[in-house]
Amino acid sequence: MNEQQARQVLLLQAFESMPDGHPQWTADDRRWATRAAQQSLGDEAPRERFVVERARLAMQRLAPRDETVRRVVSRPTSGASAAGIALLAGALLGLLSDTLVAGDYFNLLSPLFWGLLAWNLAVYLWLAVSLLRGGGPGPLRRMIGAALQRWARRAGRDSVLAGFGARWAGVAAPLNASRAALLLHLAAAGSGIGLVGGLLLRGLVLDYRAGWATTLLDSSTVHAALAAALAPAFALLSTLAGTAPPDAAGFAALRVTPMQAASASAAPWLLWMAAQIVLVVVLPRLALAGYAALRASWQARHLPLDLSTPYFERLQQAAVPRAAWVLPHAAPPEPQAVLGLQGLLAGAWGESLPLQVAPVLAYGDEESPPAPPAGARAIVLVDLAATPEPDVHARLLTALRRAAPTAAPLLLADEGGFVRRFGLRCAAGRAPRRVARAGARRGGGIRERRPRGPRGGRRACPAGVARGTGGAGMNAAAPGVWHPAPRHARRRSRRRAGVTMGAPGRSPARIPQRAARRVVQ
Repeated sequence: MNEQQARQVLLLQAFESMPDGHPQWTADDRRWATRAAQQSLGDEAPRERFVVERARLAMQRLAPRDETVRRVVSRPTSGASAAGIALLAGALLGLLSDTLVAGDYFNLLSPLFWGLLAWNLAVYLWLAVSLLRGGGPGPLRRMIGAALQRWARRAGRDSVLAGFGARWAGVAAPLNASRAALLLHLAAAGSGIGLVGGLLLRGLVLDYRAGWATTLLDSSTVHAALAAALAPAFALLSTLAGTAPPDAAGFAALRVTPMQAASASAAPWLLWMAAQIVLVVVLPRLALAGYAALRASWQARHLPLDLSTPYFERLQQAAVPRAAWVLPHAAPPEPQAVLGLQGLLAGAWGESLPLQVAPVLAYGDEESPPAPPAGARAIVLVDLAATPEPDVHARLLTALRRAAPTAAPLLLADEGGFVRRFGLRCAAGRAPRRVARAGARRGGGIRERRPRGPRGGRRACPAGVARGTGGAGMNAAAPGVWHPAPRHARRRSRRRAGVTMGAPGRSPARIPQRAARRVVQ
């Protein structure tokens, strides 16, 4: 996705990742954006297109409500103004530097001139070594990129913009490094242009003389050093204008002493110096700036955004499928469980969602389960009394994930038979851990986390789980299957029990009201 799309996606993620929600973006808005994106693209759209389209639609609703969204969305992404400012600032710096160090004559051993050439040659050497070693950006670019990331993190006063800035700084770090390199190369090229302009302007309006003075070096040494250092400029101007550099005797006559002032015209030396700056500083820096601009432009059109994080997994799972395809494992579901499952799915995905119950998958056929129909969400229904085994349940979930890679299969545990046999309290403590083990084994990536008590001790049952029979969360028409109950009822009784839902590779979530909403949102 491009930079603008990634910016919208991360901004919407910042709104939806706030712990207590945001008044400008409610749960109804989330469901609307999900369904609108799904209707616009269809059920089989890739995850990236779905996420981008959902964020685009969300910005249309958020922009009129929030000034921050309008400011972030309307911010230009090209950076052309910053590039122009860097070039102009470098030119002004070069012009002012020449003005500040200028003396009564043009010093052929000027520290400003030779220092500029030495610095740029050192930069080229560093870039060549980094390229051969396969390294990343240099220390100055890393420092500027880190400064941009810190500025992005601190840019917002509210938690939404701060969260967006932190995420954007991590995603756009390579892009910021390329843009920092572009600005640095343009500033360096501008400094060379400014120095050349200052030299030529001084020679145009003043009768400028050239000379050199040193205490430690003799004339032959200085002449040999300048002939070697200015060889490209000497060769270029001798070819174009026919001007030849002075010999050793002529160069010795340029020496300035207390008894001899500078008397030779500085015109040829100004041209040679200007040509050397153009050849060594301006042209290479402009070429490097062009490369950095092309790289930044490509990165801005192909911004890497990791869509495998839990947030984007939830977005994919929240998409309303065409149908729900239930695959019972090892045992057929009871009629009451099917009714309760219909109520659960109706609350999560709407009343009109068709429910298809596949034939029972026999124990031992986990490697080759039937493929779910096109557009249907696969739901594996297991018996809570069955012991989770890595060679059974984990293989089944992995096989279904291969069959339908666009949406992870959901895992539901029917606790009806277990509750009738062992009681509700044992079922409530067993259900979350059962799904965790089934997803964690064989690379699922989930770790079983048992809740702790106030002093760090283990609790027999998770907090808020049913501790008795009945309870506000149980559906009387379908015992043993969770049916969302009003929040105030659960608060009064603190009795929760029900179907446990999870996906392979993700932490399990009990299906009370908030977990059921997470499936949709």
